[in-house]
Parts: sequence; C-alpha cells; structure tokens
Amino acid sequence: MTINVFLFLGDEGPSPAEQWVRGGRVAALRDAVKLLAGLPDVTRLVLATSQRALAEQRPDLSVTWDFDPPGEPFHFGQRLSALLAAYPADVSLYVGAGSLPLLPAETLAQTLADVARSTNPLAITNNLYSSDWIGLNCSTAVQSRPERLERDNALGWVLHNEAGVEVRGLPASAATRLDIDTPADLALLSTLPRIGAELAGYLRAHPQTAARSRWAAAAKVLFTPASQVMLLGRVASGVWSYVEARTRCWIRVFSEERGMAASGRQAAGLVRSLIGAHLARVGPEAFFADLSQMAEAVFFDTRVLLAHHHLWPSTADRYASDLGLPEAIHDPFLREFTRAAINAPLPVVLGGHGVVAGDLYGVAEMGERVE
Repeated sequence: MTINVFLFLGDEGPSPAEQWVRGGRVAALRDAVKLLAGLPDVTRLVLATSQRALAEQRPDLSVTWDFDPPGEPFHFGQRLSALLAAYPADVSLYVGAGSLPLLPAETLAQTLADVARSTNPLAITNNLYSSDWIGLNCSTAVQSRPERLERDNALGWVLHNEAGVEVRGLPASAATRLDIDTPADLALLSTLPRIGAELAGYLRAHPQTAARSRWAAAAKVLFTPASQVMLLGRVASGVWSYVEARTRCWIRVFSEERGMAASGRQAAGLVRSLIGAHLARVGPEAFFADLSQMAEAVFFDTRVLLAHHHLWPSTADRYASDLGLPEAIHDPFLREFTRAAINAPLPVVLGGHGVVAGDLYGVAEMGERVE
C-alpha cells in the first residue's frame, strides 16, 4: 500500500496583512507535515508551491519540493493532475496548507484507511460542497477532467456529480470546516487553545491584538444568555442550527448569495444584497447604528457586500479590512466601511465566508473558553 500526500501552498502579496497570513499558513503547514508524516503507510509528502525561497528558509521541512512551473498561470486542476501522474500511488491525499489547524490525526488516519480498503472508486473530504482536503483512490477521475477544477473547493462536487465517484463528506465541525483563508480565520485561531505548536508560536510572536479582541468580545456575547447576535453573509442553515444548539442567545440571520462564486453570479455582476442596499442608502455610520439597535455582536461576511457594490478591492485591502485597519486600505468605500465597523457601538467581526462558517463552528465548540 502506497499513500502520497500533496500539500499545496500558495503565496501572498507584500502588504503586512498578506504577509501575516502567509506566515500563518507556513506555520500551519509545518504542523500539518508533522501530523501527516506520522500517519500509517504514508509514503511521500509532496509540497507544491511557488515559494522557492522557502526551501532554503525551512530546510528542516521533510517534504519533496515540487515547484510551480515558472511563467505559467496557476490552474489547480492541471497542477494536481500533473502531480498525480508524476507521483502515482494507491491512495492520494490532497491538502491545502491551511486546512488542518484543528483536525485530529485519527480522523485523517481513518479517512485514508477507509479509502484504501475500498474496492470501488471512493473519495472522502472535509466538505462535499467545498473541499479543502480530500483523500481518493481514483486519480484518473481527476486526471480526466482537470479543466473542471479551477479551484480546490470543486473537487468533491465534480468527482461525485461528473465522474460518478462515491464521495463522502465528513460531518461539519470546527475540525473539518475551519481553513486559513483570510486574516479573520487566523485571528480566531489565535483565541483557541488546541492548535498546533508551530501555529500557536507564530500567533504569539506576531499578534493581531485588535482583531483577536473583537473575536473574544463577540464570542462573549454569543454565550451570554438572552443576548442578541447577528450573522450576515453566506450563512448556511447547518451553521445557524449548530450555533443555536450550543448557545442560549437569540440569533438574527441575514443569509444572502450562497454560492455566488461557484454559480458565476459574482463574475457576471449579478450579486444583490438587501444588507448592501440598506448600507448604500444610509451610509456606514448610520448602518452600524441601526445594527446596534438589533444586536449586541455581529459576525459579518463582507464579500457579499463588496460583490453587491461591484467592488473587489485588492487582497491587501480586503485583508486590512478583516483586521480592522482602515488606514491601510486604499479603496475609499471599504476604508470608510471598515472605519465605521471598528468604531461601532458593538463588536463587529469582519472577514470572508469563514467568519460565518468554519470560524463559527470553532467559537461554538470552544464556548466561553475563547479569549
């Protein structure tokens, strides 16, 4: 039995917020390598990345380095297909570098064992609808349709619906859904006790105190009996019910534009948001004043708002907003929105989809221990 693990690590831009995320992902990668190297029957760990300098900076990282071809645009499906051909194995495990900060080794070991035992094509993933990692015994199913895999989150869905592979998604939890995608995810992880040693050390050495404090303040409200909490953005019903089952607060949900990227609505400029329309009418300061009359804490997936306004500021701007740093934001709309959010009379957690998805699972499971 041979098992190959393919870890993917992208790069980030030069802004301080982007470099903070890059450092967090590298730290999480180091934890992941230690975890994966200890799994039974793992034959090889292959790190696919464009970061050639990292090989010199981290010579102790026990991986086979496979660098992205220089000068070629990155395409996830083509890159993974090429790796599966170059490193054949009975079972292959794809892992995004930031996708395992809370996952127990036992879960991955059981996943690989189940896939290895199957005599039929089988894949097991953290999330059928948005895969951050996936184990499979059917490499040809990926290699025959790389063009359908522009990003990793389509892996489980495409294999199930187009290749006819049995794909099992694991039950939703912080361990299976929390992925380091934006600064908000890292800020939340900095409040949790059960993360890997490398990531914990990095977050202690490079704190983002204000963002961490907003998470802690919002979590405190979430676990205050009879408090009022608001979730804004691409909120799934499963997340809402998961949080409700573990708290005694009242939750107000405005769920909009789930699947806006996958459906093509964002690319086509068709995203519409009631929240975005209200903000446009009253302005950022009055908007947050209104929210403070309805809730005592807000978890805000801001990407729906940006898409509604036909905006997609730079990654540096979006990350600076997530961290509550308006002075670092060039886009005037996002700068004023972020300033109003951090000055609002209630804690407002800003970020991408994770703020109302994997991060909320983490808060709900840790409860009042978030600090």
